[in-house]
Amino acid sequence: MPPPRFRLAGFGFAALTAAMLGAAPLPVRAQQSGAAPASNEARCTGQTTATPQEQAQACTTLLDTGRYTAQNRAILFSNRGIAYGKAGDYARAIADFSEAIRVNPNHLRAYVNRGNAQLAMRDFDGAIASFDQAIRLDPKNLMGYMGRATAYDGKGDTVRAIADYGQALKVDPNLSAAYFNRGLAYRRSGDFDRAIADYDQAIRLNPRDVAAYNNRGIAEADKGDRERALSDYEQAIKLDPNYALAYLNRGLLWQGKDDDRAIADFDKAIALSPDSASAYNNRGTAWNAKGEFERALADFDKAIERDPRNPNFYDNRGTVWRNKGRFDRAIEDYDKAIALAPGFARAFYNRAQAHYLAGRFQQALTDADKAATLNANSAAALSLRGLIREKLGAREAAIADLRQAATLDPTFQQPADALQRMGVAVR
Repeated sequence: MPPPRFRLAGFGFAALTAAMLGAAPLPVRAQQSGAAPASNEARCTGQTTATPQEQAQACTTLLDTGRYTAQNRAILFSNRGIAYGKAGDYARAIADFSEAIRVNPNHLRAYVNRGNAQLAMRDFDGAIASFDQAIRLDPKNLMGYMGRATAYDGKGDTVRAIADYGQALKVDPNLSAAYFNRGLAYRRSGDFDRAIADYDQAIRLNPRDVAAYNNRGIAEADKGDRERALSDYEQAIKLDPNYALAYLNRGLLWQGKDDDRAIADFDKAIALSPDSASAYNNRGTAWNAKGEFERALADFDKAIERDPRNPNFYDNRGTVWRNKGRFDRAIEDYDKAIALAPGFARAFYNRAQAHYLAGRFQQALTDADKAATLNANSAAALSLRGLIREKLGAREAAIADLRQAATLDPTFQQPADALQRMGVAVR
């Protein structure tokens, strides 16, 4: 089982939906007599430059006067929520948007902003409920559909996400962000042709959308259309020579074909984005393929430093230790990968290999069993289990595993060779 490689998609509007709508002005006619100082009102409503803390304090001062109608108090609460959101204090922002809604249940902007704050908190169900209300109040509310689609995406409900992006496009057929995000959703669902079609539209509407070229390249690579993917990554780099993701993804196209060119692209990605764990991981994979094990280990160490919760990085580092014959170190890394992801079939497979190579056949069998259970269609796991059973003297069970592996993947030579060595026909 080869180590995983990570293509990174560029994100557009999905991030923007988490931004608050601008502060609303106070209708003068709705204000009661004895108005508070204009400077506070200007700060609270965003009509003058102020830090988020200054804006929130100005809104608080106005609220404390008790001089405003219910409609204006709702606006003040909403504006203070926006200030808290700008400061990253989403819990207080949500509380203020909720209070604005309590004071004025028809305050559309507060529902949208509350939904965006809930998105930032990854409260996807709460965000969906808020955007539902925004859409109920205004069935053509673009931010409502885009925000709800983003929340469905966050929950992994790509079908509903795609439907909401479609609704947004009915409201505004030229909204490139909706095409872009729907393209992301289609790719995640495995519908690469529709993903590419949506990125085509995003690029038509914005020919300088670097992320759209990058993401269309990913979908084309997923389809196996290497030349078009390469063309799109290069166009992204031409538009923005500092766009790290395009170098990373182009490197993945070279990996296994021209590892030196792959490493050069990963070098560039790391120079532009030194905190990219995926870039270090992918470069480590390329070094491992070249037999440069020390360099591979150094890169996997850096990937893990940047993302210590990613099981793939431990699994990949374990494979380097295994290739160096350091089976105990390899098993330590596979243990960590499995602790982080108990259903990680490849880590069980790799740990089984390490135990097998170390001559610990019973432990190897336990892990190979688990790998085959987690992925019943893995010819590699079945073949390895067959080899282990052969070592343990379970000839018939070994033959059954090897035959099944050969049937699942006729191009996989290992089980066929083992059966030939045992003097048994593949079928």
